[in-house]
Amino acid sequence: MATSQAISLVTDSTADVPAELVERHDIRVVPAVVVMGGQTYRDGLDMTREEFYRRLPTIGPLPSTAAPAAGEFEAVYESLPDGPIISLHLAAAFSGIFNAARIAAQNFGERVTVIDTGTVSMGIGWQVVAAAEAIAGGATLDAVLEVIASVRRRLKMLALLDTLDNLRRGGRISLIRASVGAILQVKPVLDITESKLNSVSQERTRRKALAGLISLVQSFGSLERLAVLYSDNQAPAIELLDQFKAQSQTPPWLIQITPTLGTHAGLNAVGVALVTSS
Repeated sequence: MATSQAISLVTDSTADVPAELVERHDIRVVPAVVVMGGQTYRDGLDMTREEFYRRLPTIGPLPSTAAPAAGEFEAVYESLPDGPIISLHLAAAFSGIFNAARIAAQNFGERVTVIDTGTVSMGIGWQVVAAAEAIAGGATLDAVLEVIASVRRRLKMLALLDTLDNLRRGGRISLIRASVGAILQVKPVLDITESKLNSVSQERTRRKALAGLISLVQSFGSLERLAVLYSDNQAPAIELLDQFKAQSQTPPWLIQITPTLGTHAGLNAVGVALVTSS
């Protein structure tokens, strides 16, 4: 069996893993692509998140997103030291990123394990972080893969969107497992796990939707990991963090989602990525 020192981790920019954790664990992050105002940007590299959200309300047409080319993944895999590579990515149901990684991995035989995480943002990120910690602790490849699977079984990725217009204009509205006509009139809370967008709450006001999100997260009890996410407006995310931080066994994270995700989530979006204790 390969030892932990030989295992490398790769993910993509939609995982929203904080930069300090990327650096600490030497995680390779392949950027997705955002096309905005006729210009192409590498997600997380060519434009700050603050600039993206500042421009988003006035830019037209709506920015679009694209997967990195398979060759970019191949170049990253090639650059890594000898040993196994685990590559964790945005749900294949939502994007071509996983498929690009899978195509690139075919050139490396069994060395690269490409994982469809079934989710987005820190739903991916918590799987990546848990894997990194297991590798740092000396886990074998099989043990690291089991850690990832364990986190995925206990994961909830929830999002409250102020509007579904960005999803609709980006062609993603059909992914939601609910009556589209009904949810276009409300503030939905979406459960984004196992490659599905399920509407778990449909309130007519944002205040009631936030209360429902708080109640849902509190119902999970003690949490192993917690991240509160937001697009442009940090204030409601800070309020959510204050509500939940006593539940988390580890320090919670406050994270602004990457432009690739913000393009589809829209302004005033908030979310919670959590891992339950059992």
